[in-house]
Amino acid sequence: MPLDLHVKRRFGFCLAAGAFLMLTVQPDAQTAVPASSSSAPADNKTEVNRSGFVEIPAVNYSLGDRKIEFTPTARMPGALGQGQVKASKDGGVSVEVQFSGLASPAKFGNEFLTYVLWGSIPNGRTLKLGELTLKGNQARSVAKTVLRTFAMMVTAEPYAAVAHPSSIVVLKASSAGNTTQATLAQIELQGDIYAPPGYKYEPLDTSSGYPPDVLQAMNARRIAQVAGAEKYAFEKFQAAESLYQLMIAEAIQEKKISKRTLGVAKAAAQGFEDARELAVRNQR
Repeated sequence: MPLDLHVKRRFGFCLAAGAFLMLTVQPDAQTAVPASSSSAPADNKTEVNRSGFVEIPAVNYSLGDRKIEFTPTARMPGALGQGQVKASKDGGVSVEVQFSGLASPAKFGNEFLTYVLWGSIPNGRTLKLGELTLKGNQARSVAKTVLRTFAMMVTAEPYAAVAHPSSIVVLKASSAGNTTQATLAQIELQGDIYAPPGYKYEPLDTSSGYPPDVLQAMNARRIAQVAGAEKYAFEKFQAAESLYQLMIAEAIQEKKISKRTLGVAKAAAQGFEDARELAVRNQR
């Protein structure tokens, strides 16, 4: 059955089901409280608000396989990362890294749920390499990229659907021992773009049993709402909302969430992020 017809037939049930689940899992996205009540440390909040650039050495990884190490920033001094970068016969580059000592992303604010690995070439273009797969304070990332000479870093993000890195850089790839080091990559960072000044999101119930993709869709929805996407990016928001309601219905009806449900969750999160960005542009 086509997805759009499936959505229409189940939409009536979804509205009621979504309301039920939102009472148990999804916090009220429209409630703002003074910044002083934030659970994130004051110094972290100040850093999140600061946009700008970070410089990381870019290394030519296309000349052969090599080991890599990630060094922590002051945001997460106990974190470490190490792995390998391999040049593929087709001209691409594969990256496999194991991380340890990672604290919950929520330490930077309740809107942060995951970590993302980025690659950036010297002229400043930055591409998302992949989301870290978290297990406790350990994480793993396996990615493949067409980039050859690039810098790498890890940032905390609200969901994997983001297109640009946040200002919360927790790890940087080191160039130590690499004689093929290129120029520094100057990477532009996004400041606190997910909430207005003084706004605090309620924590999502990560112990609810819902997988990360579902929680990230919930997070993307409330962030889009706070950004005014329901008004300033109505069509995009409603398209994402249809997928979201389908996800909610399937999450309630099926005790074991299917791969289809996870796919719908990812599509919904991406749709809400697109709506948020459009709403921001339209309000400008």
